[in-house]
Amino acid sequence: MTRLAIHHQSAVARSHAAIAAAINQSQPDEPVSVRSVRRVLSEPKPDLAALNGDAVGPGPGRPSCAEPFRHQVATLLESESALSTVELLRRCRESGYAGGKSAFYDLVKSVRKPSVGAEPIVRFEGVPGEYAQFDFGERWIEYAGGARRKVIAFVGRLKYSRHVHVEIVPDQKAETLVRAVVACLEAWRCVPLIWVFDNPKTVRTSAIGQPIVIHSYLAGLAAELNAAVLLCTPHQPQQKGAVERGVGWFKNGFLAQRRFVDAADLQSQLTAWLAEANGTRPSDATGEIPAARLVQEQAALHDRPLPFTAAQFALRLPATVLPTGTVHILGTTYSVDPKRVGAPAMVLLRATEVEIVIGGSRCTHRRVDFCDLPQRLPEHRREMLGAVFGERKRNSFQRQCLWELGREAQDFLEGLVHRCGADATGWYRPVAQLYALLEEHGDSVLREAMANAHGAKRHDVPAVVRALRPRAQLGSVADGSEGRP
Repeated sequence: MTRLAIHHQSAVARSHAAIAAAINQSQPDEPVSVRSVRRVLSEPKPDLAALNGDAVGPGPGRPSCAEPFRHQVATLLESESALSTVELLRRCRESGYAGGKSAFYDLVKSVRKPSVGAEPIVRFEGVPGEYAQFDFGERWIEYAGGARRKVIAFVGRLKYSRHVHVEIVPDQKAETLVRAVVACLEAWRCVPLIWVFDNPKTVRTSAIGQPIVIHSYLAGLAAELNAAVLLCTPHQPQQKGAVERGVGWFKNGFLAQRRFVDAADLQSQLTAWLAEANGTRPSDATGEIPAARLVQEQAALHDRPLPFTAAQFALRLPATVLPTGTVHILGTTYSVDPKRVGAPAMVLLRATEVEIVIGGSRCTHRRVDFCDLPQRLPEHRREMLGAVFGERKRNSFQRQCLWELGREAQDFLEGLVHRCGADATGWYRPVAQLYALLEEHGDSVLREAMANAHGAKRHDVPAVVRALRPRAQLGSVADGSEGRP
């Protein structure tokens, strides 16, 4: 306002000294000199925008090197208001800007219009047993011996009690996610009503912006436990703030602060840390110990027990019995009843076993993912042998069963075939004899005997029988009888 008063005084043709004296008399707290009066009168008369501080003019000192790009920045923000400052800097550098980041960031700050009417954040508390929130987190750590490892953790947190559970997992695949969810439910001994997740592909298979499609693994688990899956709005992680803070709390408050000898020591310290955090330390959010509030959640969910463990939970995968009398699951072929070729099958995939259901029949295999060799049960070998006709087909199947015992058996069979020479049927008899030994002694025993025979460079049936004899004699001694010489 002083500048405007000086211009008003000059309008009545007063000297600079008289104007300064009049201004100093009217506002003694802000005196002005004759030199200041001369400078102000050399400038244009200020308008209302300048008086309110909205007008942008040159500041004291050397002009900013970013100032020539003001118009370009304003034009870009006018057309694309959501452009980040980093992207604006990149585009201006393409146009010749060679200054530093600080000057450019200050320019953008002065040009960018503040967001008006931003939607406020609504926070609310859940009732006991209502919400559980889940997410992955990872961090590189260094063991005491110097080895580095990326630790991947699955963090689950109950919204009401703030009880947290952490599972160290090998990866972030869909099966790992659902088994980790079950592990959290095991730790809580209850099944909350609503499960909150972010939008990774292991949770949501549809693209952002399209109708939501939940991954079949998670959808199957939620349906089996009568729970709802709720996804956060993309790019709004504050919607699951409790678990977001839990992931950061685990990574920065546990992994970053402690030293570990190995993976076992990491798991041991994690168990103790969770026991302390959940059982003795009050939550900052509630002021109460999470374990005490967990009791209220368990009481509210007493009619929703967890019917299985993480290892027992079975993923249900449809399949079809192939012409070879097998079912192919996760890179491995498993044998089934050969009489059910072409029939639809349901595979129950557990953590350590594979159960295959075809109509009213069931068979169970030890789970081996992505194995080149088919996994056959002895009863299926016998059924397959009884289902095929013709000497050539029967002998070929017996040879294949021996081949599937593994590398040791394959090395022995290779030597056996070459020993038989250029005879297309020369291996029929020894293979039939070896198959009979397989039925009698089992896979692992015959595999070891064939390996011993191959090691002795003897590729015939008598060499395998001799390798089996010491084991048979040991069995006879254990039974209290004498072995036959």
